[in-house]
Amino acid sequence: MVVYLDVLFAINALMDGATLLAAAALGGVRIGRIRWLTAAALGGGYAVLAATVPLLAALPLRVFAGIGLCAAAFGGKPAFGRVCALYFVVAASFAGLATALGAATGRKLLFGAGYYIAVPFRVLLLAAAAGYALSGILLRGDALHGPLRREVERLTIRFEGRACEVRLLHDTGNSLAEPISGRPVLVLGREAACRLLSEQVRRAWAETTDAAACLAALPPETASRFGVLPYRAVGVESGLLLYFRPDGVQRANGTALDCVCAVGPDGIGQGAYDGLIGV
Repeated sequence: MVVYLDVLFAINALMDGATLLAAAALGGVRIGRIRWLTAAALGGGYAVLAATVPLLAALPLRVFAGIGLCAAAFGGKPAFGRVCALYFVVAASFAGLATALGAATGRKLLFGAGYYIAVPFRVLLLAAAAGYALSGILLRGDALHGPLRREVERLTIRFEGRACEVRLLHDTGNSLAEPISGRPVLVLGREAACRLLSEQVRRAWAETTDAAACLAALPPETASRFGVLPYRAVGVESGLLLYFRPDGVQRANGTALDCVCAVGPDGIGQGAYDGLIGV
């Protein structure tokens, strides 16, 4: 089979770029355009080198090459280990589907350490689309909230003489900010918030789940530490959250986080975490 190196480079840069995007989407990680293009180009270059020097296509070197691509695309991110694992899962899904489609059509889709189109381009696109869909169906929930998760952060919150350690999930969709100061908002589950709130506040909250009514029921000296903020969520057109200004929030590495804390719904995180953080 005649293999054109420029075509080999272009195809594998495209496939590595799609694999990196799929891993980022599954893991809820943002990838910069420059880093993505650089990693995709490195993937195409490796495929060309492996085609000219077959020794480079050995499995251990392919694994190291994949880690290198992930480092180029996601290096320095807290979720690097998780998204790197997702990259290999998605890449394996793509390769498996390409092998199956090649066997079904009697053509060859894989060459050396990469892909090469020996069938119509639409067949390769079908393999990529099917691999992305399959990995999304099988892994989307587990990737974000399962054993591979590395996006839960421990914080210590202090408020009116009480301290509580909480586990918060990084949620890129949480862009809430305090209306006055613009400080980011941590959304705590009801149980975690009650560990910090006084009996007086818990009693007022038990009498009504309406944030504005709860705030109005608090005495002025207590209400000065609280407020309400509007929010929108899936299935909820609009609403109000009761929030309070903590004495301090400390990250696990000892640094302080300037934020406010809102009281969210019951059962948030279903026991896997105590709330959401968007910073």
